[in-house]
Amino acid sequence: MTLKPWRVALFLSLYCLYWGQSYCLAQDKSNIEFGKVSPADFNLPATTIIDSNTNAVILSNVGSIHFVGNENNWFSYVYQRQTRIKILNKKAFEDVATVHIHLYKPEDDPEKLDRLSASTYNLENGQVVEVKLDKKGIFEDRQNKQYVVDKFTLPAIKEGSIIEYTYTIVSKYNVDLPSWQFQSANYPCLWSELTVDIPQSLFYVLVKQGVHAYAIDKGGGGSETYKMDNKDGGSPMIVNATTVKHRWVMKDIPAFHEEEFLSSPENYVDKIELQLSKTYNGEEYRDFMNSWKQATQQLLEQADFGASLDEDYPAVTNCVMKAVEGSSGLLEQARAIYYYVCHHFTCDNHYDKYIKTTLSDVVKKNSGTVGDINLLLVAMLRKIGAQADPVVLSTRDYGFNLASYPILRRLNYVIARVKIDGTVYYLDAARPQLGFGQLDDNCYNGHARIISKKDSGSVFFLSDSLKEKKTTVVFMTETDKGTEGTWESTLGSQGSYELRQQVTERGEKDYFKNIQTQYGEDLEISNGGIDSLDKPEDPVKVHYEFRLHQNDGEKTLYLNPFIGEGMHTNPFKAAERKYPVEMPYTRDELYVFTMQVPDGYTVEELPKSARAVLNGDQGFFEYLIGDQGGMIQMRCHLKLNKANFPSADYNNLRDFFTLIVKKEGESIVLKKK
Repeated sequence: MTLKPWRVALFLSLYCLYWGQSYCLAQDKSNIEFGKVSPADFNLPATTIIDSNTNAVILSNVGSIHFVGNENNWFSYVYQRQTRIKILNKKAFEDVATVHIHLYKPEDDPEKLDRLSASTYNLENGQVVEVKLDKKGIFEDRQNKQYVVDKFTLPAIKEGSIIEYTYTIVSKYNVDLPSWQFQSANYPCLWSELTVDIPQSLFYVLVKQGVHAYAIDKGGGGSETYKMDNKDGGSPMIVNATTVKHRWVMKDIPAFHEEEFLSSPENYVDKIELQLSKTYNGEEYRDFMNSWKQATQQLLEQADFGASLDEDYPAVTNCVMKAVEGSSGLLEQARAIYYYVCHHFTCDNHYDKYIKTTLSDVVKKNSGTVGDINLLLVAMLRKIGAQADPVVLSTRDYGFNLASYPILRRLNYVIARVKIDGTVYYLDAARPQLGFGQLDDNCYNGHARIISKKDSGSVFFLSDSLKEKKTTVVFMTETDKGTEGTWESTLGSQGSYELRQQVTERGEKDYFKNIQTQYGEDLEISNGGIDSLDKPEDPVKVHYEFRLHQNDGEKTLYLNPFIGEGMHTNPFKAAERKYPVEMPYTRDELYVFTMQVPDGYTVEELPKSARAVLNGDQGFFEYLIGDQGGMIQMRCHLKLNKANFPSADYNNLRDFFTLIVKKEGESIVLKKK
């Protein structure tokens, strides 16, 4: 049976003292006791989630979140994690034996890492030998002024080792509680558990996603006593509060194996997220970002986001004056500003929507995050009187964000929206190969939010709406030098953008060298060129000449007409699929091939013409070929009107592509007269 991925948002609060339960009566506790490893623990149970390709097994992964009082007369959360893993293959050494712990550490009130311990256990001559982590082996890697990563590597690891680590984080920043991922992207897990104990003063929205059932999903109520220390030195305050308790357990969870055409594993792995929705101080309730309207207002007021856009920075004004020099009209000036930012500023982080310091510093450094660059673009566009606003979104590789509820940590990206003469343009200056009004297909990930004082709202960038067209024309003829031809391909906006990226990184010469390498000795290319490389709003056209190497003595020649093109393998190999098929855009690809039959040869066999449709009007494939007067002509057209397909359509899609691969693999057979 195909399982459907699900995503649910619920409220966890005082008024939800009991959530229904579905749990396994046979075992409601893990049989692993941390800190104690016996020889029997090295034996893995017989289970279908472990096979010969498994490099490591997560034996147990247990997390808990509870709250304590702090000196601000409020609550800090305490997050504890305990993990035990058995290493089966050295391929897992680097991945599982090096642990990264992310901490928020501004100068005031940094998060605290406490009670960290780690050990490696090896079975030697029937005895368990433990090697503990030396605290000197813990290193702090500061990412920026606010975030650090504490990391360490387990000692004495080898194939067959069991590693174990535990740590606690104490934090006053209880807006976003640590998310819990039951399923690993690489390794199966025998037991994964999360428990929470939340005081009545805090209300959280709970987002659950995944396809696997919980062995335990049990909620209830309780009570706790909290000591609120007084930072001014006064007597502490004691608070008795009703709490909400909940426990989730999953058992025998297979590793998440990423499939072709899946936007991000983050969208489908089994996990839970908790974000603060409102608070209660004993007298009144206070909503906290439980609507997009509130989230928008918060972003507008933040110094590292909306509040900086209308600041009077002389450096920003000077940039605008340089950019628009010689330009007239609002649209022309907006284009000039966009390309100025593209060409003068380098993005060093595509996963941070905020301004690191100030826009003046961005101008000074000529580099920054995607937030630095595109918020600078918004500020510059406003300087010329354009109606410009930021738009926050989550890129495809980062995962979905919810249209129904704002979870800001799910939003990693920001672009600019500008409205000129009634036309709306979406701009991304962090990717300089994009043309004005174009976005990378990575941004086409559904819901996005316009952050504006006057014109805020939701907008949807859907991959089904992104049309990608490509036309390739190949002509072959006989000359006194042998079989020669021309190859020309005109790309769509995304293909053009990706090619510009390749050429920027490797150079045009290396690009054609790579094409020649792929052909090998069968074909020699020359006079290659790429048109419109420096015109990002125009489609790119790639062209070159080629000479086909063939043995004149061969009595029979086999020639595949798909030169430099064609689908050689089916991207959908699996017999079944749990998850939807998510292509980055729709496709409209036309390939035209014309060939003069070489002197001394005749056509022995041609592939047969064929036509197939996909789910009625969702796509079609057409292969037409014929021979007239010694001239072979072939026309192949593939069109997909959708980019996203549910898992129920998988078999039809796989059969459709099986036909395409078969037809595009067939050869023209020529026989010597």
